[in-house]
Amino acid sequence: MTLEVWDRPDAQPGPAGSGDAAPSGSADQPGSRWSRWPRWSGGRRRVIVVGAATLAFLLIVVGVAALRGRSGADLPLDPRNARPGGSQALARVLDQQGLAVDIARGQGDLLGLDEPGRDTTVLITGTRALSEETAATAMERARGARRVVLVEPDTFLLQSLDLPVDPAGGAASTRSVRADCVADGIGAADTISSVGRGYTTTDPSAAACFTFERSSALVTVSAPGAPEVVVLGAGEILSNREITRYDNAGVAVRLLARGDRLVWYIPDPRDVTVEDTTPTSEIPRALGPLVFLGLTALLATMLWRGRRFGPLVTEPLPAVVKAIETTQSRGRLYRRAKDTARAGSILRTAACGRLARYLGLPPGAPARAVAAAAARTTGRPPEHVLALLDGPPPATEDALVALATDLSTLEKEVHRP
Repeated sequence: MTLEVWDRPDAQPGPAGSGDAAPSGSADQPGSRWSRWPRWSGGRRRVIVVGAATLAFLLIVVGVAALRGRSGADLPLDPRNARPGGSQALARVLDQQGLAVDIARGQGDLLGLDEPGRDTTVLITGTRALSEETAATAMERARGARRVVLVEPDTFLLQSLDLPVDPAGGAASTRSVRADCVADGIGAADTISSVGRGYTTTDPSAAACFTFERSSALVTVSAPGAPEVVVLGAGEILSNREITRYDNAGVAVRLLARGDRLVWYIPDPRDVTVEDTTPTSEIPRALGPLVFLGLTALLATMLWRGRRFGPLVTEPLPAVVKAIETTQSRGRLYRRAKDTARAGSILRTAACGRLARYLGLPPGAPARAVAAAAARTTGRPPEHVLALLDGPPPATEDALVALATDLSTLEKEVHRP
């Protein structure tokens, strides 16, 4: 007896010598539904890897930007900032004058420097980052200095330091302001840019310079046994953008180079403790980059989950239905339902559309306009054509057939040369 085994056409042969045929549902078959899973999974893994790499790159960019901001590359009035808002130009001029410039970014750097002496000027920029505790620490550290320059301090800082100076509003409306005073390092003819904010003082011994409408851009307060405090409202004269205008450079150099050393203190908001009192915002600086990073991650997720995994797949239909067969089937449905009114309306609408296109009328032209144009072309009475295109619906099948015949005749007459 002979036993013959017939393999299925879609079966794959097994390993040589095994004598077994792979099942039809095996994952090795390229046509099985399981064989598509590795390819889809691989594409998904690629998308996840690309998304993770993009997210890591963004984190690196944000970290580098934060480090650059910490190093002073982006901080306003920072001696290492070469941008228009920085003060690198002034720092280089002071260095060329032989002045030792010590930069302290944060309270830790300030306390780590040598204690300022009588030949030292302490410049404090970014005063809005100071709190009551950090301001007191800075002034205590600078108690032996010759001069302390506060750049655009607000009311809170002035009150916490017990200085007889009050903010008086914005800058002058003119482009420049003359000093009109004589102070240490300031001449009466000096002119600076009118930027920043103005101040008033209640101390009769204080010197107020660059005054416009009872508001001074520079106020100097002296007290026995304490360093001279200069409140500078025109902080922009120290920036790279304004340093070359008017007498800004000369005033800045004479204001800061009164000794042999300059301590440039840039407060850090992170030095403010939770228990400390400060009116400044408690929103961290990293909130902006974090929001940007979150929006970028959201956009990446939308692109990841919203895109298609590959091109659209066309599925072959079991049968191809011709357009004429569809039209005939719909007509049979209308006939079975005896809906002559709807069938007549469809015939009239289609005829009006074809006549309007041929007669040069706009799409969707009313039946009255089409009837008038068709009547002029064919010579028929307009009321007869209008009754044909927009008359009462046919009530019987014979009336429907007659309507179809009349519409066809009208179209032939219109198309007749």
